[in-house]
Formats: sequence, C-alpha cells, structure tokens
Amino acid sequence: MSADKKAQSRAQRDEKRRQEAQKDRRSMAIYSTIAAVVVISAAALMFWGSGILQRNITALDINGTKYTAVEVQYYYDTLYSNQASMYVFDPGTSVKKQVYNQETGQSWYDHLMELAVEELTTDTALAAKANSEGYTLSQEAQENLDATLKQLDNVWVSYGAASRDDFIRTQFGPYMTYEKLTALIQLDILSSDYASTQLDAIHHPDSDYETYYRDNANTMDTFLYTQLAFQAAVSTTDSEGNPVEMSDADKSAAMEEQKTAKKALAEEAKAKLEAGADPEDIAQEYQDELYSTSLSRRASGSNISYSIYADWLLDPARKSGDITIIEQETVDSYYYYVFVFHDRLRDEENTHTVRHLLIRAGLGTGTPSQEQYDQAEESAKSLLEEWKSGEATQDSFAQLATDHSSDTSSAANGGLISGINSNSNYVEPFKNWATDSTRKEGDVELVKSDYGWHIMYYVSTDDPTWKITAGNALRSQDYEQLAADAAQGWNASRGMGMNFIRA
Repeated sequence: MSADKKAQSRAQRDEKRRQEAQKDRRSMAIYSTIAAVVVISAAALMFWGSGILQRNITALDINGTKYTAVEVQYYYDTLYSNQASMYVFDPGTSVKKQVYNQETGQSWYDHLMELAVEELTTDTALAAKANSEGYTLSQEAQENLDATLKQLDNVWVSYGAASRDDFIRTQFGPYMTYEKLTALIQLDILSSDYASTQLDAIHHPDSDYETYYRDNANTMDTFLYTQLAFQAAVSTTDSEGNPVEMSDADKSAAMEEQKTAKKALAEEAKAKLEAGADPEDIAQEYQDELYSTSLSRRASGSNISYSIYADWLLDPARKSGDITIIEQETVDSYYYYVFVFHDRLRDEENTHTVRHLLIRAGLGTGTPSQEQYDQAEESAKSLLEEWKSGEATQDSFAQLATDHSSDTSSAANGGLISGINSNSNYVEPFKNWATDSTRKEGDVELVKSDYGWHIMYYVSTDDPTWKITAGNALRSQDYEQLAADAAQGWNASRGMGMNFIRA
C-alpha cells in the first residue's frame, strides 16, 4: 500500500473514532439532560404535593386582602355541597362538563366559582366595615365562635382521626391548616353577626308586609285540594314476577286499552263529585283502582308552582268546589288526576319557637331497641333534673343543649328552632308538642320520637306563617342591599392560585 493510501486510511480511522467519540459525548449529554429533567420533575411533584403552592400563591386579591387556593376552595366546596344536596346537577360527573346556563354555555363549575368569589368578597367587605366601626361580636356570636373552636379541637377523636390536623385535612382538603380554617370561621361569624345586627335595626311597618304579600300571594298562599290519581300502565311481568315477552305493537295496544279504561274511571269519579259526592267516599269506592289519594291536602303556592296542576290551582278565578281532570304522560305510564279545589287562604296559623335537647337512642342507624330508648330516657331525665336544680332559665337550657344535644345542627344555637307550624317537616311528637295551643312560655317536658328523647323548652308563640314568610323575604332583600352597599368599591382580582382549585 502506498504511503498516500496508508495516510488516507489512517485519516479515515481517526475521523471515525472522532465521530464515535462525539456521538458518545452527545449521548452522555442527552442522558444527563434526561436525568436532570427526571430529578427536576420529581422535585416539582414533591413541591406540588407538599401544598406549599396551594397554601401560599395568591388566588384572589380583594382590595389588598389576599386569599390562597385553600381559602377559595373552602367557599367553593361549601357552595358545591349545598347545590349537590339539592341534585341540581349530577354529583357523579365533573361540574366542568355540566352546563349551568344553556344560553351562555357557562358551566356549573364557573357558576359556583363566580358565587364563591362573590360571597368571599362580600364577607371580606362586611368584616372590614365591622372592624372599621370597632364592632365587637354579640354575646351569642362569641359563644358560637367559642363553641365551634372548642368542638374543632375535640371532634376529631369521635371521627377516629389520627389528630386534629388529620381531621381538618380529611374534611376540608389536604392543604387546609388549623390556622387558615379558624381564620375562615372567624371571618364568617364576624361578617354574619355584623350583618345580622344591622338587619335587626331595620323595622318594617305592617304596610311593607302587606305589600310583599299582595305581590307574592301566589307563592305565599296555602291551597287546600283533593287529588285522586288513576294510573294507566302495562305490566311486563306475570303474577309470579316472571318477564312477559311483548312486541312494541302489543305494548302500545295494551297501553291504549289501559288509558281508555282509566280515563273512563276518572271521568266517572269526576261526575260523582260534581253531583255532590264526598271526596272521602269516592276515594273509598275507587280504592282498588286508585294509584294514589290525597284528601284535603294543604300545600303552599311555592311548593306547587312547578307542578303540572299549578296553572289550574293558581288561577285567580278558581273557587271552592271546582273540579277538573289533568293528564300526565311519563316514560312508561299515563296518569289521570281528578282535582277538587277546596280553598285558598292566607296562612294565619301562628308559628312557634322552641329549644330542644335530643338524646339519641342508639347510634342513629336502624331502629333503636327498647333498651336503647330506656338508656336515652334515663340520660334525658338526668339532664332535665340537672337543669331544674340550677338556674332553670332559658339561657341555662340553651347552654345545656349546646353541651349535650345529639342534634348538632341546632346545638350550636342552643337548640333553638323557630317557625314551627302544623305543616312543618318535623317528627310528629316534636311538632305536636310545639304547636299545642295550650303551650305556655317556659313549658318543659320530655318527648319521645323515632330519634330518641327530646327535652323540650317552649320559647314563644310568634307571628302567623304568612307574616313570618314575608318577614324572611324582606330581611333577605335588606341583606342584599346591605351586602351590595358594603361591597361597593371592592374588587376581586384573580391570581395564579386559582389554577389550584379542585372542581
């Protein structure tokens, strides 16, 4: 091989080694970069999981008062729970995928977040106004705050949590802290108590109540009527519960036959009622054919306003004795409702206020045993004697209820329950005791219900139902005005922390 060729061959080998070395260096650089990215990603995940971002980055800036995702999440979750309990959306599906406003396309998530921001802004403004005026909590609010904080320090034990902070994270999200939660509770109580004090100072003359009633009589009035329902349906099982094969045509024909028969029965019942028959007698005569019966039912206009029979019942021309048939089709049934209108009236029944202390029989699951009822009764009697041997005042009863009642929803307010009337949705023994016309202020008695034993304390006989309803509505209007005035000039600026809110 010539010297030139040897030199060329050596040069080619050197170039090859140089390229391979460069390739190795490039591979090492890539591997180093990947390793660095993995380390950084792991660190970022650890940083994210620590909650430092969620607890510190500003989500809302309300005129200089900064809130993180943790505080905003608290308000959002409260609104979400309230709405979910009313099944206005599907809790099993992300609210980001559910439309709240069909016209604008706004999702339920955006709607709830809008409300959360608005409520947090209002509370911040009201609290700031209270502080600027040197406002101090009312005795009742201070006691409520003290009781709530005390309960927060101890309730984790009954829930089986490892610690107070573990309970808080479980109940209010993984990034909530005791300090942030107590600050939110104090904000809520201060803003609410300040607003309540301002509203208590507003006194509406009777003419305001009458005007509100006149403008909203359709929702406030009580309607008395009888309803007899006949159902047309096709059974797809035999007498033993076995499925019966039917073609669509057969089902349709059978349904038409059922509709004809049930409609004839409804018209027959209607004719007898129009001839003067007593609704109770008609219900007895057709009991084997009726799907359901409601005799002399009482219902408020607000409860029937969305029903299929609302237009007929709410018609101003409706008079006692009017009778009609209203039809309704559902997925697999057809209904003929025979309605008898009895009366429409302004509900003048007085409402009642009581305090109660519940000693639950058993654990609150299933029907209590007699032994559990007996144990609850003994505990109730012991507490009642303890109260009687002390000051035996309404205030001391309220404290007793706060300390011992199993009804946690009313315990925080000293067992106070207002606005009770004969249509209230309470267990019968409780409601009957509270609405007894012979009841006097200061009456105390033990009452047994499905829940256990109640120590009842009668507080007062109050305004009639219609006036209570009107008063609550006027107070709501007053609050809206108070909140709007307080929040005027307060603006919420959304920050990067809003990205950390869980839907």
